[in-house]
Amino acid sequence: MNNWIKFKCFLVGWNPNILASCSEASYKTLKKYASSILILMFIWGATGYCFAERYISIKTWWGCALFSLVFILIVIQIERQVILTVGRNRGIVIFRFILAVLMALIGSSILDQIIFKNDVEKVLVELRTDQANIIAQKRQKTIQVEINTLSSTIDSLENINRKLNEEVAKQPTIAVTNVTREVVPVTLANGTKSTETKSTTSTQHIANTRIDQIRSNASTIQFCRARLEKLNNLKINIEDIVRKELEANAGFLEELKAMIKIIKSDFVAAAFYFLLFAFIISLELLVVMSKIGDNKCDYDLIVEYQVGVKKAALDDMIKK
Repeated sequence: MNNWIKFKCFLVGWNPNILASCSEASYKTLKKYASSILILMFIWGATGYCFAERYISIKTWWGCALFSLVFILIVIQIERQVILTVGRNRGIVIFRFILAVLMALIGSSILDQIIFKNDVEKVLVELRTDQANIIAQKRQKTIQVEINTLSSTIDSLENINRKLNEEVAKQPTIAVTNVTREVVPVTLANGTKSTETKSTTSTQHIANTRIDQIRSNASTIQFCRARLEKLNNLKINIEDIVRKELEANAGFLEELKAMIKIIKSDFVAAAFYFLLFAFIISLELLVVMSKIGDNKCDYDLIVEYQVGVKKAALDDMIKK
């Protein structure tokens, strides 16, 4: 048995030792199962690679390849659920059919968004314009609230400074009186020595303290005006900013909405989508149809025989 057949056995989940004693019919069944799995591996490997590169923003090729490998392993494990079922199991067939529909929907949606990339971009321009307008209006309201607050603050501080300037103009300086007390020794009339306190009063003119408050208010006004200018510029350009943010963060659901809009409005696009969907679901059901449509090969019969022998032996042990 060559390595290629062993690799097929690995994909399908068959035991090479059992296959070695089987007829050509089992080898042909193995080839059918392996071919179906390989086709799905190629399709879902490419789908996983493109999905990782476009929507998960994985920048390296090996990162996309690892993500693609995860898709491939999932496909292999799903197909083994059907292939390795011993005997007939209608439940697993029904479940696999439902899963095939879901996988076909997901796969065709991803592939269509990649195939119709240019058409999707055109629709996205319209969708993003509408979305940008809604988001921009909300942000403009928030910005306007801050602008109103800053304008009110500036007006209030300017009124305060106007009054303070009038006070300073009338009284540029303030007279500050300082009283200095000094204890000095004195000799009384009877010749005894004592002390007395002498007070010295001096007047000093200093700048009006309102000047410092005016400067502080002026600094605050300057800061508020700079912030106000930035907010006005932001309010004017907010739509362009939002649109660039939306373009920089393209999402799968956003493009899916655009794809649905294309399908609804264009018969050719809808026909191609359902054609691709039918193609993928047909590939997904290849293994199931082979499992339920063909006669059992000797590999299946050997496995079922081994199960029967083991079950009979266990029943005998239980009776004893």
